[in-house]
Amino acid sequence: MGEYQAKLRELTQDEVVSQLEGDGGLLALTRSELFFIGPEGAQRATLREIKKVVGGKGGVLQVVGESGPLIEAPVQAFQVDELRLFFESVKTYVARSQKQPAPPPPPTEPEMAPEPDLTPAPQPEPAPPPPPPPPPPEEASEPVTLDEEPDLPPPITPPEEPASPAEIYADEPTPPPPPPPARKKNAVTGLLLKLTSLATLGLAGYWIYQNPTADVMQLSLVVVAGLGAALLEWHVSDL
Repeated sequence: MGEYQAKLRELTQDEVVSQLEGDGGLLALTRSELFFIGPEGAQRATLREIKKVVGGKGGVLQVVGESGPLIEAPVQAFQVDELRLFFESVKTYVARSQKQPAPPPPPTEPEMAPEPDLTPAPQPEPAPPPPPPPPPPEEASEPVTLDEEPDLPPPITPPEEPASPAEIYADEPTPPPPPPPARKKNAVTGLLLKLTSLATLGLAGYWIYQNPTADVMQLSLVVVAGLGAALLEWHVSDL
């Protein structure tokens, strides 16, 4: 049993308000945490995390939080009545802890600003001077001689006398007169006249077909008139 107490003193320096020792371990309660120390090691949970206590399922007592079991301890390691009384006190401290405001987070130490680098910055090397410009090229001077004569333009010769117009146009042949323009035949008008001639013959034939019992004189007049008109129109179309 003494080893469980020694382990508890190593885990926390807070005041232990309630504890329960058994053959299989030690349950201890402080004002902010719940501990279970057994042969397999120590388990702990803050009172703010505890939501409920479930016991008896598979012989294991579970202290459950929002994310799952926080502490698991064997039920047979303790007396049932003593275990029930211990968790009554746990329930009281859990309710009291959840009513209190959450403790502020520990202050963080400000980061130290890096020390300024006091080493002088290297001076840039001076740029080399630009190369001197190349000397201008010397112009080749041609020797001037006074013995040569300057080039003179060719002498101007007087123009010859112009020839008379009769001599200019005497040998040129006269162009033949242009042929008279050919008459352009109106092909569209001729085609229309030929179609009209055929239509006239058709109408004369259609009238004779519709009036087979007409007088011979009427039939003769229709034939002569239709055939004459058709021939006239055909002849005009060829002009």
